Amino acid sequence: MLERFIDVLNKDVLFDLSATPSPDSSVLVVREDGELSEIKELTIKEIPDDSIAFTLDFSSKKNSKENGALFSQLSPYFDKSNGDGVNKSCDLVLITRDGDKFTVLIFDQKSKKTDIESSFLQLENSRVFVSYVINIISLIYKDNIDEGKIVFKRVIGTTRVVKTGVNAANHEQERSRREKLRALGMNEVSIKRTASIEKGWLDYRGIVSF
Repeated sequence: MLERFIDVLNKDVLFDLSATPSPDSSVLVVREDGELSEIKELTIKEIPDDSIAFTLDFSSKKNSKENGALFSQLSPYFDKSNGDGVNKSCDLVLITRDGDKFTVLIFDQKSKKTDIESSFLQLENSRVFVSYVINIISLIYKDNIDEGKIVFKRVIGTTRVVKTGVNAANHEQERSRREKLRALGMNEVSIKRTASIEKGWLDYRGIVSF
């Protein structure tokens, strides 16, 4: 299935995964050009080698060869001016294969003040679109794709400090937030800063371990 995604997707939306000498330690750099983005360059480490990555961020300039917007909307069949959410999309889709099983990470980078419901709509709309592509691959290429072996992970990365363990349990607002995320099948992870304030990093295993 991974190879078929490469066959059907516009090559401009594909990310390069940089292999390392150690197995299953590939690295991906996601650049964010939004004016309000605190992290302009996010590095994701320890990615399994048998993976592909692409963006659904149609307004992004970071992958455009002409430094212009890639697409004006998620699909040209949708109304570009629709404000109800049909064009919402995520920064990153990372699909990893382990034998005959697949993990599909639907990820978006957020600021400190993140609305969970809005983020869920963005991630879920992206998941539905990816599911559509999977169904197209199954139809066109006759790939025998067992959807029961595909796990979707909806995750937002934020610059706010995400409290865990005892600290979260003793904080009513944080506990309520975690319960809401869990009910929606989402996770929130804190982006770790580097020496540069506009750069950060995450470990792949830490993102999907929920």
